[in-house]
Amino acid sequence: MTGKELVAFARSKLGTAYVYGMKGDVLTKETYDRLKILFGPLVWDSDVNKIGQVCVDCSGLISWGTGIQRNSQGYHDTAETVFPISTVNQAPIGAAVLKKGHIGIYIGNGRYIAADGSAYGVRMGTVAGSSFTHWFRLKDIDYREEEMAQKETIIYNEKEYTVELIRRDGVTYLKTRDIAEVLGLSVSSRGKTPVLADK
Repeated sequence: MTGKELVAFARSKLGTAYVYGMKGDVLTKETYDRLKILFGPLVWDSDVNKIGQVCVDCSGLISWGTGIQRNSQGYHDTAETVFPISTVNQAPIGAAVLKKGHIGIYIGNGRYIAADGSAYGVRMGTVAGSSFTHWFRLKDIDYREEEMAQKETIIYNEKEYTVELIRRDGVTYLKTRDIAEVLGLSVSSRGKTPVLADK
C-alpha cells in the first residue's frame, strides 16, 4: 500500500464511529462487554449505542487499511526515524502523526485524518490545531512516488527555453543537459559526476 492509497482509504472512512479497541469491525454486545472489561473507562458507557455499527480506534484505522495490526506505540516502535511535528511539512502523504497514546494519518497541506475519540469518530483536522508531537513513515507503507517527466518552458534572461522537468517525491528537477544548454555550457562526465564547462 502506498501513502496515497492509505490516505484514500482513510478518506473513505470519514464519519466512522470510534470505540477504543475496535479495528474496523461491527461492534457487537459481546465485543462491547469484552472491551469494557479490558479497557475500562477508555470505552465510554455511551459507546453501547454504537452496537451494530462499524467502529474503529486510532491505530485501528491504519491497521484496517494495511491489514497489519499494531497499536499506536507499536507503529512508533517500528518506525526507522521519528521527527518532531515542527517538520511535518517535510512528511510524505500517508505518514503517521503521533502523540502519546494517539496516532493519525498525515494527508498533506498541514492536515490529518484520525479516529479522534468516541465524541468525534474518524475526522479530518489540522496538525497545527492538534496536540501531535511527532511524525514518521509507517513501516508497512510504500512512500516512493512515480517519477513524472514532461516538457515545459522555463525563462532565463527573458528568453524562453523548452526543457524536460522531472517531478518526484514533491520535488521538481531539471536535467543537467537541459540547464547546461540554457546556460550555453558543454556537458561531459567523470564517472557519475556531470562536468559543466564553458563552450
